[in-house]
Amino acid sequence: MGKPLIGITAAHHSEEIVTFPRAYYVESVKRAGGIPLILPLLASPEEALEVTEVIDGLILSGGGDISPRYLEEPPLRGIGNCIPARDVSELLLAKAALQQNLPVLGICRGIQVLAVAAGGRIHQDLLCQWPDSFQHSQKAPRESAWHDVEIPPETLLYNLLKEGKIGVNSFHHQAVSEIPPGFRQNAASPDGVIEGIENPALKFCLGVQWHPESMLDTEKHSLLLFKGFVEACVKS
Repeated sequence: MGKPLIGITAAHHSEEIVTFPRAYYVESVKRAGGIPLILPLLASPEEALEVTEVIDGLILSGGGDISPRYLEEPPLRGIGNCIPARDVSELLLAKAALQQNLPVLGICRGIQVLAVAAGGRIHQDLLCQWPDSFQHSQKAPRESAWHDVEIPPETLLYNLLKEGKIGVNSFHHQAVSEIPPGFRQNAASPDGVIEGIENPALKFCLGVQWHPESMLDTEKHSLLLFKGFVEACVKS
């Protein structure tokens, strides 16, 4: 039985490449037992279908904001830098993966893409739309935990990590606001911000708001998450 091929979405823009290095995701997949493949930008449902028929699993990686155009909302004052070509590509890939029941792991921006693709909604900016939320853009190194999240015991995430509370890092100002149909919340921060979602009806469809790929050597649960995902991608 060969190692599963894991497609990883990536920023195709110099600023995002510096901010969210691809090496973190590549190393996480390799250490979990998969073969990483950086995906190009796509522009049509046909291209997304061709790609998702080749790979065994999809990681929707972190990055900049989703354009309000694809949220069907006016831009709020707190919106950050957007790359529409990346939005189109990742929304197409996420929808194709959901249709094919391909294992999906969404990370930070990736959980937001997953939510929007599945019919949910996101906050464009927590400070603007949820002023009582605390500081979710941490002032500490990427490998350091910033706050805790609570994980309900009946979830896939709990089954993977075997813990009801873990420390996570935090590099976001957007977040899921409405959970998509068929999904459930699997993690929350103390201020009530949604930190994880999953679809129990699918083979493996899970998103987290933090960056586990940056905490492989500082937090034991990060590798467990990637191992659970890669194992779900192994063809029977």
